[in-house]
Amino acid sequence: MKAIQFHEHGGYDKLLLVDIDIPELKEGQVLVKVNYAAVNPVDNTLRKGGIKEPVKFPKTLGDEGSGVITKGNAEFPEGTRVIISCMAKEGGVRGIATNGCWQEYFAIYPSELIKTPDNVSDEEAAAFPVGFLSAYACLDMAGFSAGQSVLSIAVGGAVGNATIQLAKALGASLVITTSGSADKAKVAAAAGFDNIIDLTKEGISEGVARITGGKGVDVVVDMVGGNITGDALGSLAKFGRLVGIGYSAGTEFKAKMTDFVWKGIQMRGQSLSNWPDEQEHKKAYSVLLPLLASGKIRPTVGKVFPAAQVGEANRCLVEDRPFGKVLIKF
Repeated sequence: MKAIQFHEHGGYDKLLLVDIDIPELKEGQVLVKVNYAAVNPVDNTLRKGGIKEPVKFPKTLGDEGSGVITKGNAEFPEGTRVIISCMAKEGGVRGIATNGCWQEYFAIYPSELIKTPDNVSDEEAAAFPVGFLSAYACLDMAGFSAGQSVLSIAVGGAVGNATIQLAKALGASLVITTSGSADKAKVAAAAGFDNIIDLTKEGISEGVARITGGKGVDVVVDMVGGNITGDALGSLAKFGRLVGIGYSAGTEFKAKMTDFVWKGIQMRGQSLSNWPDEQEHKKAYSVLLPLLASGKIRPTVGKVFPAAQVGEANRCLVEDRPFGKVLIKF
């Protein structure tokens, strides 16, 4: 079977499409023929050597994917379409501490699988877990409740896009988002997203003040970091909360201490790697799956690359920042 591995840290060219044996099943496992696997920012970080924990080579990345059961059980019989969850049975996020699903066949425990709803495509299924679980975790950490307003940074990113959809589905009174380019803002508007702040024309605080009449927002979900975070903190209403889950734009920012003291705002951090409670995963999926099946939330797929072009797929995500998820097709 085909698998994508890297044997040393480095650039996109270190990702190799190789032939390996189909995995043997451990007791209780089933075998999935992987059709699509997603590319996520953490894949780039791991390949470059940006994670403190040592990587065991050869390494196979891939947090999430979709496919069909080829060797199953009573719960997941042969032919069942499945979503591969990003949360591994061993704990933590798949593809980080464990090997991931960038491979043609994947041995996995049934508890790590979700039956793909009939109205969800294989591409959408592969793009579902990381973005929407992250969105759920961030809104939960922020103490979000129906009727509150939300700013979700980066409309084109997986977590930003998922947070917009999930906040609306859960009853947000107002959802605002941002775009780093005028072209992406047009694409987002054409896709039905509204209240988009084009960052080439105005800053976040300025845009939020314009849209909210100066009130600010109750919750910010920030997956970008850097100077964006400092500006987003200034857009919070009194007692607002910002939850940070990414730092692609940098790890440092400037903020006004007076916003914390006079407005009582809070900032918190979130990571799926620090969210290992299996009961919390089940709780999240109990909310997300009915919304997915009903079409109230829908993963956005940007580009699909054949497995042989895995290096270009990773470059596209990191450098081009497309609108929607980047997938690899096996």
